[in-house]
Amino acid sequence: MILRFHDIQAQYAPAQALLRFQFRRPSRTLADFQRSMRAVAQLADQQVVTEGLIDLHELPEMQMNQQLWTAAQWLPRVSGPAVRHVAFVIPSDGLYNQMVIETLHRAGRHFIRYEVQFFSKPAVALDWLLSFSDPAAQPGLEQEWAAARATPTPTFLAATRSVR
Repeated sequence: MILRFHDIQAQYAPAQALLRFQFRRPSRTLADFQRSMRAVAQLADQQVVTEGLIDLHELPEMQMNQQLWTAAQWLPRVSGPAVRHVAFVIPSDGLYNQMVIETLHRAGRHFIRYEVQFFSKPAVALDWLLSFSDPAAQPGLEQEWAAARATPTPTFLAATRSVR
């Protein structure tokens, strides 16, 4: 299932307890960033996600106010007991954001109880995550994601479910 949360595109696969997300465009303000990230956190609040893939492509360098809010508000919220594995996909030109993520990970070590891995390619990250539940699901999830990425971003910023 493809969801659009403001500046983020997400893929939720309930059978695999997987949540994948990536920014579709940079957030213009801290409020926009927070609105997008809170929408993602709503799934984590339901304790239905065990596997997470966070793709940092399309995310510009995180500003200090975004980092502070993520560390203080978002990360504790999404680090519930159901989460077991999180994969970060970092583009080759994303060294700054990689350092930010590593710093956030260290800062949240007292409540982060899941395994974190870093990857350069989304397919490899997805392969790692699905190895814990359903490796055969990867081709279908990749096709759904690619089709959704090819769809232009709507001008309205509402959460929507893709229709097949």
